[in-house]
Amino acid sequence: MSLAAIDHKLTAKQEEIVNFDGDELLVKGIAGSGKTTVLLKKARKMIEKNPSIRIGLFTYNKTLSEYAKKIAEKIGPQNLFVYTFHGWAYGALRDVLRQSRLMVTTTRDQKDFLKKAVEIVKKESKHRFVTEEKFSEFLGDEISWLKGKGIKNLLDYQNVSRTGRGSSVRVIKADRKIIYRIYEEYERVKRNTRKMDYDDFALTLLENKAKLKDSYKFDQVMIDEGQDLQQVQLMLLRFIAKKGFVIAADKGQKIYKTSFSWKDIGINILGGRTKILQNSFRSTKQIIQMAHSLQMHDSIIKDEEYVAPILPDYTGPIPDVYECDSREKQDAAIVTTIKKWLEENPDKTIGILSREWKSINRLYYVFQAQGIPHEFIKKEQGNAHTPGVKLTTFHSAKGLEFDYVMILDLVDDAGDKELQDEEFVEVERRLLYVSITRAKTYLQLYYYNQPSSLLKEIDSKYYKKHTL
Repeated sequence: MSLAAIDHKLTAKQEEIVNFDGDELLVKGIAGSGKTTVLLKKARKMIEKNPSIRIGLFTYNKTLSEYAKKIAEKIGPQNLFVYTFHGWAYGALRDVLRQSRLMVTTTRDQKDFLKKAVEIVKKESKHRFVTEEKFSEFLGDEISWLKGKGIKNLLDYQNVSRTGRGSSVRVIKADRKIIYRIYEEYERVKRNTRKMDYDDFALTLLENKAKLKDSYKFDQVMIDEGQDLQQVQLMLLRFIAKKGFVIAADKGQKIYKTSFSWKDIGINILGGRTKILQNSFRSTKQIIQMAHSLQMHDSIIKDEEYVAPILPDYTGPIPDVYECDSREKQDAAIVTTIKKWLEENPDKTIGILSREWKSINRLYYVFQAQGIPHEFIKKEQGNAHTPGVKLTTFHSAKGLEFDYVMILDLVDDAGDKELQDEEFVEVERRLLYVSITRAKTYLQLYYYNQPSSLLKEIDSKYYKKHTL
């Protein structure tokens, strides 16, 4: 991994961030504005100034973490430590609880615990949340949200603002009592198994913060994609920062059901402690226009934290949208194009993205049969920054970039009952926005049969449509 990734000349705004010397800083920047690069350059400058400094850099996912680790090895292997939140918290929690390993719940465990909790509460109430099964997903999300806010009793829950929670399920004060009863029973059932949710990590560490050893703390803590961490996670990371604390965030790319204000975390971002990056240095003007036309349907644009993009001067081909009459036609068209790209531009990175791994896995077998070289970008697997074809999902691609991007299987989702939930649609829209903005130079989108409702939201003047 070359240092060229962070060695290019910075803008005046980016330089301000690198040179900022205060103890707390919020960096608000759009997709492709260089947030990760600026954090890494800031870390390098701090290490050059103080060779004994310890910096903890927390990234959104394992894919981005692996990229940052490669850079960290070049600029300060003894100084810069890169983690995902749960990667760091797992070790810290084992030490605090004095356990050799932690038993963590699976998704199936959580569903089973919730089902048992609902059955218990159903004996004492006929509330719709316990009698109607359709609320089970909402209840699971609400329990995660409760933990993420650090709520420990019914009174706190009844008084907390749910602004930003975003769910289409209406919750009044009387409903909160039932939800909290279900939460209590969920915790009791889970406790009997001696397992923990990942959502319990930050809460448990905050409650035991006096036991946290210095080896789990840092002089400086830097956070990339801070909008997708929970309030309690950010509060804990602020606690382990002995001196400086920097958060880079973009509410426009918020893909998890969290809600908090920076004040809730206990940081001061007033005055010169907030820096805004509105320019994209990744994508062409045409790609940003397309992404922004989709984002205009998102309620996030009304949020005071939202940062509107400034269109880049850098131009390229208009994105292409391909309508195929079958999935097989779509996959065949992708194969033909990939072969052409690999022959004409072997030095380019090509990202193949889809919402689900099942789509990516299907294409993997197609590529295997066609002899197309490729690699998965998944957790610690693969390198997104070497030339060639990279297969990954919307989630795993966050924070990454590719010269060319293909997004496949953008099919009609009207039959999915989850899409009746406004919150679900918002998250899906942002995931598509994130995926579109992974493309540096050229973008193709594919669907068969009926297009996704989200694809219909994109202004047609920002792409060329083709029928195959």
